[in-house]
Formats: sequence, structure tokens, C-alpha cells
Amino acid sequence: MDQQLVDRRAEIERERAGGGPAAAGPDDTGSVVATAVRDSWLRCNVLVDDRRDQAPVDAADEIPDRWEASPIRRAAPRLVDQLADAGNDGGLLALVTDEAGRVLWESAPDDLKRPAEGVGLIPGGRWDEGAAGTNGIGLALVTGLPSAVFATEHWCEPVRDWVCYSAPVRAPDGAITGIIDLSTTWDRANSLGLRTVGALARLMEVELAGSWRPSGIAGLDIQVLGRSRATLDGSPVALTRRQLELIVTLALVGAATLDELHALLFGDRPISRSTLRAEISHLRSLLGGAIASRPYRLTVPCRLDVADVLDRLGQSDVGGAVERYEGSLLPASEAPLIVERRYHVDVALRTALLLGGTTSQLLRYAAVHRSDLEVLQQAVAIAEPGDPDLPVAVAALAVADADLAL
Repeated sequence: MDQQLVDRRAEIERERAGGGPAAAGPDDTGSVVATAVRDSWLRCNVLVDDRRDQAPVDAADEIPDRWEASPIRRAAPRLVDQLADAGNDGGLLALVTDEAGRVLWESAPDDLKRPAEGVGLIPGGRWDEGAAGTNGIGLALVTGLPSAVFATEHWCEPVRDWVCYSAPVRAPDGAITGIIDLSTTWDRANSLGLRTVGALARLMEVELAGSWRPSGIAGLDIQVLGRSRATLDGSPVALTRRQLELIVTLALVGAATLDELHALLFGDRPISRSTLRAEISHLRSLLGGAIASRPYRLTVPCRLDVADVLDRLGQSDVGGAVERYEGSLLPASEAPLIVERRYHVDVALRTALLLGGTTSQLLRYAAVHRSDLEVLQQAVAIAEPGDPDLPVAVAALAVADADLAL
């Protein structure tokens, strides 16, 4: 065993025994413990019990979806593989977290799998400072800098036999999108670990910059009244009816759990939640990762013609509403939410037109609902003698009368 590592661990233990967090002060002259670590001890002294058995671990069922949506996974899969290779070559556990320090992915050597599981260094493990005390991931989140935490520098007892090298990965707007980490037992500590994660994090940021979607661009434009069309940032996206149902549901409700989405889309139909989860994953890929999970929600601006029509009606803009209305909402859909909103939009627009629509606007609605005699009768009744739409309205009413008589 490297005697320098043994001596370093002993010095940290003496410093903690000599006063622990209370001994940390502005002057770190002669201290083997970095100021950032001692500052973390001060915070953790009031936040976290250092006897905690392991880091909290979230339920694993949604972690695959969160990893699928991770900007790091999507923008830099090759570099994630390099992180795994670096871990395997050096006998280190490799991890990627989300922006909150929750582990989404790991690659572990066989001899570290059981120890890592025992302390919560697994997918779902939460390693923010408030959940797990002083550790590399939590420190990188707080400082925004590559961070190393060695042995008994860790706040909680179960991880004091580990060393962690962590680095934040930032999006072009400066926000941290996740942390990459290499961890192993303290007796294998090597300063190359910190250099490795720092270099890979910078390379990942280059990849993120190349795939970044600025906040001011168009986002999603979904048209599902009449003929269905979808574009992402101005480019057409081919979507199935079920995928359109899913986008419309998320756009209308804002956010939903898997169970809520299942109820809104399928009701009592015997379709499994795993089928729905797979559909969400496929749609996320088509949309460049624009669906987050826990809860599920769209992460890009979305313009939806259904919502636009209802907004315009709410502003008493009947003309604008009927201009955006090209037909009923996904008429072949049996999804409970879609059926309910289809009826709501049709009735709301029809009522507004009967109360204050022009002949031209009523005819536009009747072009979709050709057998609606009341709408056509109103169109004829309000038309002035010289209105060019009057002959069209009279003819449409006659055709509808004849069809109903058959």
C-alpha cells in the first residue's frame, strides 16, 4: 500500500478528531484538507447525519427514461464510452448523474459492484450534498469545478473508504447538465483521476455545444385539427397517431406521471405501461430528447393549434379561432383526453359562432360539419341580401337538407 496515501488519511483523521467541522476556518495554512471540503463539512454538520448508512436511492423504474433524456448521453455517447473505458482500465467505478446529482448511468469493475451498491453508488443514488454529505459529486455541484474527495474527507462513514473524482458538464448557457465521476477505494487514489474527468467533461461540453438548441427557436409546432402535421424547429417530423396523442396530451396537461398518462391515453384498455414507456422513449428520440421524465413533460416550446383555438375563444376572437380550425381533433382517436377535448373544442367554437359569427365564419365551420343544419340556417339568416356568401350558404343548407331526407 502507498505509504503517502496512508499518511494522508491519518492526517485527515487527526484534523477531524481535533475539532471536525468547527476547526475549519478561513486560514487553511498547514491543513491537508482543502478549503472547499472544510466548507462542505460546515454545511453538512447541520444537514446530514454522518452515520447515515448509504446515500438515498430513488426508485429505479424511471432511471432508464431519465438516462435516455440526458443531454450528456444524447450529445456525447462516444465520450461516455471513453469514461467507461477509463474506469475499466484504472479499476474505477464510472458514473454519470443528472443536474441534481442523481446517478443515471454506471460502469463498474466486478470487484467494486457490491461495495458500490452498499453505499448507493448505483443508478438512482442521490449524491447531492444535502442527501449524501461531502462527496465528489456533491462538491462539483456546489463549486461548479472539478473536485476530488479522498477517504475520510467524505462526511458520511460508509464512503470514507472511497476516493471520488468528479467534474461538472455545462451546457452552452452555463447550466450544469450533469456530473461525471470516477470513484474507487481510497488505497487506489491517483491524481490522474481528476485530470481524466476534467478533460472528458470539457470534451462533452464541446459535443453539447454542437447539438445545443437555443431557447429562442421555434420548438414544436403541432397541428392536429383536421390534417395532422408536426414540425420541430421548422423541420417536419413524421409521427404516428399514438405519438401525436402523446404530444397533445403533454402539451395540454403540462406534466403527468406514467400512470396519469396511461389513464389519459388508454383509459381501461388493456395496454401495458411498459408499452407506453417504450412509446415515450421512441418519441423522445424522434424529438431530439425533448421529453423529460418524473414527471413526463415537454422541454421545448410547443405551439398546439387546439390550445390556440381555445385561447382565442377565451379572448372573444372568434375570427382568429375559426381561422385556426381545420377540423375536429384527431377524429380517429379513442384516447379519453382526446375525445373529451375534441368535443369541447367543437362545441365551444360552434357556440361562439352561433352567438356572434359571420356568415363566412359559419360556412368555414360548416365545411367540416356539413350536416349541421343549425349552423347553416344561422349563416343564411344573418347574411345581407348582397352578401357574396349568401348563395353559398343557401346551397349548402339545401344539400344538407337533402342528405338528411335520404
